[in-house]
Amino acid sequence: MLIRFVVSNFMSFKDETEFNMLPAKGNGSRQLTNHIKKTKSGVEVLKTAAIYGANAAGKSNLVRAIAFLKSIVINDVELLIPQSKRFRLDKTYLEKPSTFRIEYEYQGIHFDYAVEIFKGKIKEEWLYLINSVKKNKEELLFKRNNNEVEFGEYFKNKDDVSFAKKSLKRQLKDNETVLINSYLLFENNKILDKICEAFSKLYLVFPDYIDTDFTKSVLLGDKNLDFTNKILLNSKTGIEKIVLRKIESDLFFGLDDINFKNNLIDELESNIQNNTSTTKEKAIVFTYRNKDYSFVKENNNYFVFILCTKHENSNFTFDFHEESDGTNRLFELAPAFEELLYEDDHVYIIDELERSMHPLLAKELLKTYSFNSKTNSQLIFTTHESHLLDDELLRRDEIWFTEKKSDGSTEFYPLSNFNPRGDKVLERGYLEGRYGGIPFLGDFSKLITEENPL
Repeated sequence: MLIRFVVSNFMSFKDETEFNMLPAKGNGSRQLTNHIKKTKSGVEVLKTAAIYGANAAGKSNLVRAIAFLKSIVINDVELLIPQSKRFRLDKTYLEKPSTFRIEYEYQGIHFDYAVEIFKGKIKEEWLYLINSVKKNKEELLFKRNNNEVEFGEYFKNKDDVSFAKKSLKRQLKDNETVLINSYLLFENNKILDKICEAFSKLYLVFPDYIDTDFTKSVLLGDKNLDFTNKILLNSKTGIEKIVLRKIESDLFFGLDDINFKNNLIDELESNIQNNTSTTKEKAIVFTYRNKDYSFVKENNNYFVFILCTKHENSNFTFDFHEESDGTNRLFELAPAFEELLYEDDHVYIIDELERSMHPLLAKELLKTYSFNSKTNSQLIFTTHESHLLDDELLRRDEIWFTEKKSDGSTEFYPLSNFNPRGDKVLERGYLEGRYGGIPFLGDFSKLITEENPL
């Protein structure tokens, strides 16, 4: 679970700016006690956070910053942070490093990891294991200064530490992390394996997000769609279920696509020959005109499977592009909520949770998650939807606001910093600007001018 994230000199974040999932000790701390999970190290962590703020206040930048750190860890990004990604409203910050720090707990392992980047090079990096918060007991795994790496006591008795040191001295690049290199060098190391695995369970969902893995698993017939079908049915979309429509490949592909089809046949036959297919019907997924399909061999014939919807009281099927944006958003979010409800140790950070959805529908989704006391995963989301400001769904320390400071930088603060009376309607207070996080608008009437007389 995400405990704390700190970032500086990245997009709208100037000096170190912290967002955390720690319960408040005062106002709101007695609400929804089932929303608090306790780590093995003794720290209490909240299961939910809703982040509010005006447009351009920095909500999405928080999601982007966490996504950037994840991409650093999995070695999937160019570390050169362009000038446009650093804080540009103060030119002195163009010559300062950007820093990212995350405190996280995964399957009983509580770790604190940080990296400092300047002009595409990692200048500092460190990783601590937190064994006990109450006893202030922590253990250094490694720390880095430029390309000099020092391992902590945890590795002192490891047989392969000498080999790792020599390898890092010889091959560590200034745009690579010690974390990913150590993960590769220390084989079967439980701590490093779990820490890297934790980042794979951290999911960043943006407004135009498409879960290609989920779509592919559906097209290959590997995914049970009972949960997705229930969401679409209970949301009164009119959809009864998701179906795969089968079309003969010769009918699907025109004369201009013969070469494309033949290439698919060659690829599929190669997979069959190499026994790489995992489905009963030998199949591969392909993209055609910006849409995903599956290409299947059955009884020596080739077919194309199309992901479609079947509506109630109708025998017709509809392509997903014929459905509303809200329906498509539900389909994309369904696997996220399925894992949040039924899987442990998943963290979903969703930007604009309510996008294209009716406010009541977004509230029902949140309610389903909030009321489930058995879930051991975590949901963090940005939103403008004031209907979600409900004491029965969210604790006051789970509601955060973003504001632009006078220098143009972003700051975060929780609602628990305020002291609204227990009988106060949070939504009304928010819309009235009592807690900040709303736009300060100019005079829009000035946009209307009288027509010039003839």
